[in-house]
Amino acid sequence: MKNTLTTILAALMISLTAAPLCRADEAPPNVVLIFADDLGYGDLGCYGATKVQTPNLDRLAAQGRRFTDAHSASAVCTPSRYALLTGQYPVRGNGGRGVWGPAPITSPLIVKTDQTTIADVFKSRGYDTAVIGKWHLGFGNERNAWQEPLRPGPQDLGFDYYFGMPVVNSAPPYVYVENDRVVGSDPDDPLVYLGRNAKGATAITPIPPEAANRSANAFGGAKVAHQLFNDYQVGTTFAKKSVQWITERKDKPFFLYLATTNIHHPFTPAKRFQGTSQCGLYGDFIHELDWIVGEVLTCLEEQGLSDNTLVIFTSDNGGMFNHGGQTAFKAGHRQNGTLLGFKFGIWEGGHRVPMIVRWPGKVKAGTTSSQVISNVDMLATFAAVTEQTMENTQQADSVNMLPAFLGEPEQQIRDHLVLAPNKGTHLSIRKGKWMYIPSQGSGGFGGRTPNNHTFAGPAAASFVGSVNSDIEDGKIRKDAPPAQLYNLEADVNQIINVINEHPEVVKELSSLLATYKPKTGPTTRRTGRGNPAKKIPATPSSRAASFDFESGTLAPWKIVDGQFGHIIGSRDRFFHNKGAYNKQGKHYLTTLEPSADAEKGLDSQTGVIVSPYFIPKAGKMTFRVGGGDGALVYVALCTADGNEVQFARGWKDQVMQNREWNLAPYAGKKMFIKVVDKAIDGWGHITADDFQFDGEVLTEFPEIP
Repeated sequence: MKNTLTTILAALMISLTAAPLCRADEAPPNVVLIFADDLGYGDLGCYGATKVQTPNLDRLAAQGRRFTDAHSASAVCTPSRYALLTGQYPVRGNGGRGVWGPAPITSPLIVKTDQTTIADVFKSRGYDTAVIGKWHLGFGNERNAWQEPLRPGPQDLGFDYYFGMPVVNSAPPYVYVENDRVVGSDPDDPLVYLGRNAKGATAITPIPPEAANRSANAFGGAKVAHQLFNDYQVGTTFAKKSVQWITERKDKPFFLYLATTNIHHPFTPAKRFQGTSQCGLYGDFIHELDWIVGEVLTCLEEQGLSDNTLVIFTSDNGGMFNHGGQTAFKAGHRQNGTLLGFKFGIWEGGHRVPMIVRWPGKVKAGTTSSQVISNVDMLATFAAVTEQTMENTQQADSVNMLPAFLGEPEQQIRDHLVLAPNKGTHLSIRKGKWMYIPSQGSGGFGGRTPNNHTFAGPAAASFVGSVNSDIEDGKIRKDAPPAQLYNLEADVNQIINVINEHPEVVKELSSLLATYKPKTGPTTRRTGRGNPAKKIPATPSSRAASFDFESGTLAPWKIVDGQFGHIIGSRDRFFHNKGAYNKQGKHYLTTLEPSADAEKGLDSQTGVIVSPYFIPKAGKMTFRVGGGDGALVYVALCTADGNEVQFARGWKDQVMQNREWNLAPYAGKKMFIKVVDKAIDGWGHITADDFQFDGEVLTEFPEIP
């Protein structure tokens, strides 16, 4: 574990400040950081909510400072937590390719153990440190097989103690982990990862449909550990653990990072909170969150610690318009207030979040601040709180916001802020009053109809009554600009895209954003020709099923996300090098072509295309694929629930390669094919053709977020 002062100094070049915050006879301040899950800008009384009551959080705001322009660095849970812990934008993670979506069940630890974290900053000053609650940053060095000890993990990132939900309350394993062990683990009945849709999974807490989506258990064994976990007791358990841990450390400085599962779906508040709000289980879960905060604040008061404890409350991203959110909306609740958009997306509703700071005698009570601030700033701010400074380096994304806590700076402290949604194509930048988004739409969830768990984007914006100049009848207008610029000082709800009126601003911000561009794949082109497919005429398949696009239309496939100008191509030559397409027949699927008669390709087109469901027999599926080979362009074989089990990519060449997948493990199961293009340049496209296999093609389609 890297918990020595030497390590911290080497990583961040930390030194003592000249003007200490505390007198020599004062104890170092304690810090409690409460990180809610999916709590939107409009979910608290002190931020305008009327259908829920949040007396504890309202009291915290009355005793401290409420921020009106606070943001999560990402609109997605895992990358937001990466930013919080490391002080780095998520785009820098994963070897520069970025951390974008939620970490999967088998994810290794995505924070490097030699990275300095917020916990390390406190350890360098002799603090006790703990994380209680949701982790969702992975365990281990390689694919996590859930074998104890679960290391590296929180204890290798500066935390003395960990207790919590290892992934997220909507995904297995549904057990608690304490330090590096499953609570209630038994070597004679170990936790075993079975995979999705596997038989023999251990029973878990039953919940009703109105509690919203929760994935089925994918683990067997560990029956006692599963029995100790009850969805309706998670909030209570985290509150009790937090109070116990604080009480045991009342005589020495401590840092507690409390990451609640409230209010992420499924909505499972304890029985005493059910039915207490005016907007269903969604509001009831907020009531439980407020109670959790109240338990921590009461503990600080009873232990005589309130005056010397900095309490920070915020959220990992904006609210999600899932089933619970839609029910709350029907009751008159606006989870993100009047802001445009939802969780996962780059519009303000996806990442502008509540933030409240209380530090009696230091932070002026009952005040508000319009400083632009992000959770990525906590690293530098905590260094300042503990009387340390951090020199700027090339990747110093964290900015010391302590002056915005303690005073009222006339100017913005931050020069600019990089903000990330789920899709790398929509990595965006905020500078002063301007918000620049380099693509159309939100870059978030793709659900297009109410009652869809992932209802979002233009369709959901129109549904809730938001107005945007690029949107008409729930869709992006055909004549909408290719990118977006908003003056948030005059138009915080992002009603008017003013990108055509300010070319000089667009030029400045696009150039600045380019300096944060993630890597999209190998930097050098592969040599050789691989296994190129032969160019052949269209011929009937000898297999029971095939997808060859020779009808000249996408059917029976469909686009579930994004937009493509000419998804079925018929060119004989590639745009750039005029090389021949080695296609089967006349037509093929392509994500590059803007129109049938275009003179050049358009890599900035992005989205997801899916086949209908099919049930294969044992054997092989053969097909051809060309185009890019980066991490953001690929073809995937997927199980019915969306799990990607096999992949194929191009060769950074128009020459399509022969590919095949072994279908034996999936014989008799419902499957589908997904074509993903999330890259925006440099072979950021894909071509595919001539899928042949034995099996039955169905008429149903998957719903892909």
